[in-house]
Amino acid sequence: MLKRRAFLKLSVAAASALALPSGVFADEGSNDYKAIVIIYHSGGNDGLNMFIPSSDDEKRGYPNYAKIRDKIKVNNTPLQLPLDDEGRLDLSRGNPYALDDSLPKAYTKGFYRHSGIDVATNALMPEIAHLVDRGKVAIVTNMGNLIEPATKKELMEKTKPLPPFLFAHNHQTKLAMNGIASKLDYSGVAGRIYDNWQEINGGDIYGLNIAINHSEHLFYGDKTTPLIIHQNGPTAYFRIQREMYDNYLNRSKKDKFRALYNRLRQHSFSMQDTLINDWENSAPVWQTTNAYGTELFSMPSNTLLSQQKPILADGSMLKQLKSVAKWAYIGKNRGLRRQIFFIQDGGYDTHNNQTNQHAKKLRGLSLGLGDFYRALEEMGMENEVVTVTISDFGRSTGNNGDGTDHAWGGTYFVMGGAVRGGLYGKQPDLTLGSDDDLGHKGRLIPTTSMTQYYATLFKWFGIDEVLMDTILPELQNFEEQDLGFMV
Repeated sequence: MLKRRAFLKLSVAAASALALPSGVFADEGSNDYKAIVIIYHSGGNDGLNMFIPSSDDEKRGYPNYAKIRDKIKVNNTPLQLPLDDEGRLDLSRGNPYALDDSLPKAYTKGFYRHSGIDVATNALMPEIAHLVDRGKVAIVTNMGNLIEPATKKELMEKTKPLPPFLFAHNHQTKLAMNGIASKLDYSGVAGRIYDNWQEINGGDIYGLNIAINHSEHLFYGDKTTPLIIHQNGPTAYFRIQREMYDNYLNRSKKDKFRALYNRLRQHSFSMQDTLINDWENSAPVWQTTNAYGTELFSMPSNTLLSQQKPILADGSMLKQLKSVAKWAYIGKNRGLRRQIFFIQDGGYDTHNNQTNQHAKKLRGLSLGLGDFYRALEEMGMENEVVTVTISDFGRSTGNNGDGTDHAWGGTYFVMGGAVRGGLYGKQPDLTLGSDDDLGHKGRLIPTTSMTQYYATLFKWFGIDEVLMDTILPELQNFEEQDLGFMV
């Protein structure tokens, strides 16, 4: 017998999935497709070793970085990206980062400098470095959960507020996914968009928000929930079980609760049938190869990667981004107008063994995004899909031997054909105990907020000023409300 509590939970979830339109889209005359892919680096990503300060500035540049980072610093060795005759990245004849077939050594070998900006890309990210050079990546420095602009003096004297439970993984993650730095008890920022845009895709079963493998608070609104799909595609019931369910659910029920339950289950099966059919029959098949000359979204061999076992690059991003590329293609061809995708990329809590652990993550991230962008280009969707990174927080500028600690401000990036490439935000003074350090460990005080970051993306996405106030109520605390990295 169906428990009342279980029934109510099921009814609420189904109601959100089947809800009638309630919001107003910013541009009713538009039928263009746009998608945002949010990659969450759980654990707190060390953006300082991803995009290294490369100027000669004594406080904000490489000299200070190298002094503070000590054993885990990336060496000041400029590397050259290997390009083919058409200017595409070509790693088939060797990797610029290769050093003694060791990923940890490659992690600190050197970096790729970029014209006109004062950060360089880690050696293990040649695919990202090439996209930076092409103007397809915007790097946002010293950003974090920030309620309003504040100086060290104001924060120490408590005349300006700190985000609650600063440096705690779970709380800072929730704030980043709220898009509101002052309140833990709040709906997810993408969930709030869907709450107000329930008609955006014409009531299609795909809705607005799709999470790969599992979801996070980001997608849960007051009225709506996400669609969660495994990276390998939707799973079907075995035929004999499905026939049994169909026969059972088609029986008439005198009890109204049972009848409603059966209708909800039938809707679920119908939805599953559509997802499976689309995945199996409408997904793209790519002809483009990756930078190694092999099939897109395939993990290159250890020989091609110039690394030895068991130090393997992380392949999870290849699988998840392949899934997103398929669903975005399907969504656009179904006539959807807007989609937001979520991917969790774990393993960034690098208190120790960073040259090994972070190395795997950076190589895997770059591999996945390099293939993802090539897939988008082949599908003609590179200007319609923007990929953004978020994290709990940045890591401390100071190191604890072979790792880093929880901090606050960090470096993030945005990728896409509609991105205006370059460096955004204010580079901080890296000196331990400086006016940019909340204490004496290198916990940088953000000068750019997550709210401003989201606002810049959402403006491109089509959210007008009126709705922006509802989605991001803290945006009014900041004079600069568009960081400028979207075309």
